[in-house]
Amino acid sequence: MREVCHTVSMRAAQLCAAGLAAVVEKMRENRGLDKLSITVGVDGTLYKLHPNFSHCLQKTLRNLAPNCTVSFMPSEDGSGKGAALVAAVACRVTGPGQ
Repeated sequence: MREVCHTVSMRAAQLCAAGLAAVVEKMRENRGLDKLSITVGVDGTLYKLHPNFSHCLQKTLRNLAPNCTVSFMPSEDGSGKGAALVAAVACRVTGPGQ
């Protein structure tokens, strides 16, 4: 059971890193940079409390996107703040009273 849980959680970290690597590599290419340094906010119990998830995520990301330096910054209540940001942007785009 322990081996199965380890395998599943490491695969989850690798899949997360693969998606993130694709995004940061595309950002680097679009900006015409040789190297990209970026900070990503992370939220969630899995990233914060799993003993190996964050290490596997970061290691896989370094392997998949060697030209990008990604720093992770823990965020509290990221989904609530994200929803508020999206609502604020939507209000600004549509204008007051619309």
